[in-house]
Amino acid sequence: MFSSCYKDYLYVQQEWVDANFLASSKVKTPDPRLACPFIGQRLIIAWDFPKSIFSESLTMVATVRFWDNSQRVYSRQIDRKRDVIALFFQDCDGGKIVTYKVQIYNAIGQEVTKWEHHFWAELIEVGSI
Repeated sequence: MFSSCYKDYLYVQQEWVDANFLASSKVKTPDPRLACPFIGQRLIIAWDFPKSIFSESLTMVATVRFWDNSQRVYSRQIDRKRDVIALFFQDCDGGKIVTYKVQIYNAIGQEVTKWEHHFWAELIEVGSI
């Protein structure tokens, strides 16, 4: 149930999170989080840029679209040449991911690289008449 890809300098993985995600559920140790575990999905974004590209003051923009037709955009300055972040979306907040796109921009706004989920399509908004 994992979907992931490594492209250029990016690695993106989407995974489900439930009670089985906690180590305590595997080793059967007491854990108060088992009574009310986080349930949802997370998007893991990792990167490893060569020094020549990292020196361009990079910014990551992740656009995530959900089953309820909402869309969230996350922006983050990339402070480390190699790093990883995880964005968690709880089911009760409408957090079931349909598709996503991750873009990396340099200081002058040029797209350095991007990764698009295979179902990604630009959103077409239809206004009222």
